[in-house]
Amino acid sequence: MDIFDIDKLPYSEFGSIIKRKVRLVISPATTGEGKVAIVHVNIPPGGISDGHLHRESDEYILFDNDGAVILDGKRHEVIKGSLVHAVKGVMHECINTSDNKELNLTCVFVPPFEPYGSYPELIKRTRDFLKDKGTNE
Repeated sequence: MDIFDIDKLPYSEFGSIIKRKVRLVISPATTGEGKVAIVHVNIPPGGISDGHLHRESDEYILFDNDGAVILDGKRHEVIKGSLVHAVKGVMHECINTSDNKELNLTCVFVPPFEPYGSYPELIKRTRDFLKDKGTNE
């Protein structure tokens, strides 16, 4: 059994103006899991993820607070505890509508996405962390 302390995992900052923390918790390249990838994202108050899509994966996004999501150009308000399904190929972005609370997203990709951008470097740091620290603390 593995227990992951999300806050201790390495992260990369994504975004141009308001940075968000992205952690690659589980993936083929970090843990060897071949069926899903799990990413944890911290979006600061007023922050937004850059619009993007995944050509090969459906993404399920769990919101820990109220926020909003834009799916193919249409904005939807999201309440705490909601699960959003971004179908593969659909442009999407998540918005933290709070003025003072961080929004935490748990994103599950089925099947796992192909790493891009800052992910290869994050994969290396995550693998090193898991090897050095172990996952059961």
